[in-house]
Amino acid sequence: MSFRYSSSARTLIVFGNLMNHYYDNVNPSQIDNLIDEAKFKEATWRK
Repeated sequence: MSFRYSSSARTLIVFGNLMNHYYDNVNPSQIDNLIDEAKFKEATWRK
């Protein structure tokens, strides 16, 4: 998984294998937790 964070727009985009995860109004201290949340969503996603 990779991610892109825009500090001006405070937007985090996590690129996963199954889907992309978009988060708005993100503080830099929240990035690690949101990446972990995206990994959990990818692991529990039903095909």
